Amino acid sequence: MEQENAAGARPVDEQAGADWIRRHLGVVLEPQGSLTAFDGRLVIDLDTQVVTVDGREVRLRRSDVKLLRGLIALGEGVHAPDTILWKVYDASLHPHELRYPMALLRAKLGEPDWIVRTEEGRYGLRPPELP
Repeated sequence: MEQENAAGARPVDEQAGADWIRRHLGVVLEPQGSLTAFDGRLVIDLDTQVVTVDGREVRLRRSDVKLLRGLIALGEGVHAPDTILWKVYDASLHPHELRYPMALLRAKLGEPDWIVRTEEGRYGLRPPELP
């Protein structure tokens, strides 16, 4: 049995939450499938939020997956921070607010070259060269 914290809350289990929605609201959550980029080198399982990079599973937080999905959705090329912020967060934030999440995502993907940053501060997603 899971322990409650001081406020009486228990840790959230995503599958248990989905099961609760199905039981109590009668909602059937449709499988979403996967999002694939760069000929399968980058895959996001949209149901489990599991990311695979060059065949290896990468542990990302939900916010990292959201940012990665936004970059894939924007397509090839580099994009202004404002464009990315609107696409991913639906908000107008200062462009510097994107630096830290991008740095974290770049590090977690295991190869810094997956995310490029231009001198003008634009970002883009591109696969690194294969060895």
